[in-house]
Amino acid sequence: MNLASNAGMDPGCRPQMDDTSLRAKLHQWLELTTTFFILLLCSWLGMELSHHSEGVATIWLTNGMLFAIVIRRPQPIWLRYFVIGLIADTLGDVIYGVPFLLSLGGSLANLFEVALSALLLAHWFGTPFNLTRRKPLLGFLGIAVVGASAITAALAVSWTLLFTPPSPWWQLFRTWYLGDALGMAIIAPLVFILQRPDFFVPLHKRRLPHTLLVLTLPALATILVFSHSADSLMFAIFPALLIVVFRLGFPGTVLAIFVIACTSISLTVMGYGPLALLPNATMLHKIVIVQIFLASALLTCFPVAALLEERKSLELSLQQSEAEYRELANTDALTGQGNRRAFDGRMMAEWYSPDTPQQPLALLSIDVDLFKAYNDIYGHIAGDECLRRITTVIAEAILQYPSARLFRLGGEEFAVILPATASDAALSIAERLREAVLTTYIEHSGSPLGIQTISIGVATATPSLDVSVLSLLNLSDQALYHAKHLGRNRVEAAQNTLSTQPATM
Repeated sequence: MNLASNAGMDPGCRPQMDDTSLRAKLHQWLELTTTFFILLLCSWLGMELSHHSEGVATIWLTNGMLFAIVIRRPQPIWLRYFVIGLIADTLGDVIYGVPFLLSLGGSLANLFEVALSALLLAHWFGTPFNLTRRKPLLGFLGIAVVGASAITAALAVSWTLLFTPPSPWWQLFRTWYLGDALGMAIIAPLVFILQRPDFFVPLHKRRLPHTLLVLTLPALATILVFSHSADSLMFAIFPALLIVVFRLGFPGTVLAIFVIACTSISLTVMGYGPLALLPNATMLHKIVIVQIFLASALLTCFPVAALLEERKSLELSLQQSEAEYRELANTDALTGQGNRRAFDGRMMAEWYSPDTPQQPLALLSIDVDLFKAYNDIYGHIAGDECLRRITTVIAEAILQYPSARLFRLGGEEFAVILPATASDAALSIAERLREAVLTTYIEHSGSPLGIQTISIGVATATPSLDVSVLSLLNLSDQALYHAKHLGRNRVEAAQNTLSTQPATM
């Protein structure tokens, strides 16, 4: 062992780093293994659905599943997902009895669809890809659902015809394309929203009944429409679906489309529903109509849901910005405390508050003694720092009084509002503030004591609609003037009582 190479290394760091790295690798392998078995199950289910619908590919699950998993992860690790996707897709077909070469060709075509869609969408809309925004969603529908699915269907059908008896190319293409496109359009958004942290918010205990009630509407409408074979009532599903769009947004819309797809396809394959009215219609014909119906539903509702989500996000952003600007408008830039605007608003709120009737309101008017001299001696930058230190001291001193609020009224003038505080208590608090600043020992050579001090005027009154709130402010100012007149570095209480004045400020 080369001891020199390990000089200065904390012996406890390497095992901890090794453990962290090992846990990360185990997590990656667990995620890859889970993804493999999910894709394998999706491939097998796709074949099973085709078997029960007379060989028609009603909806292909694998491509949408793999795309949604890949697009949410960093591009450098995409290759490993593409590899396990290819293996799972091929193995699922082989297990079901499809020849290996035929399965491999179809799986390569499916992988091409996923890779092409992911690369183009990531290039044009960035990563992580956000499927709930209008432009990325329209890009997804155009590139992945319409374009890449069509290329994949063409490649897969051409490969299939090399190993199977001759069949009409266009008919096979239509069957493959609609099932593939529908799977991408439904499964990818579903898996995408399942990975969103806010997906389970509508499922919280308080919101769950509302969520289930709204989702029940399209489910019941679909069951009623597709279990009723006497009339074609497919249009009746759209009003229920629009309720979901406006009440549950994009996540609810995706879930509703998924439920509608499962219900309508299942009942159609079993021979129920309005498509039973079509004379001499083959299963392929019925499935194609259901697929077109579902495509129309999602192409109509997905963009609207995405637009509503963008609007909601914009409203939240505006509300946050408004709150931030309102906070800035009521905050003193130097000290971070409330400014004169905030002080006026708080005084009005406390004076006219219906929650605290007949409760005394105390006001402390504070002045930093001989502050002009401080600026002249030490400069304005030092003066600003002095005000910040005094603000910090006062703010910390009133922390034990939760209802107390500190404001900077301007220059070296401050105020503390003390709701529900009697005169004796207000005087005691003011004295503590004076002592806290005094014992901070801020140097001031222009002061008789050689340190910075403050003077405080205290006024207390019981709010009344017949008396102006300005009266309390005037009384505290008079008390402050008296404190300064008596030599500063002291606390004085107002001697006069409030007089009746118009209640304005």
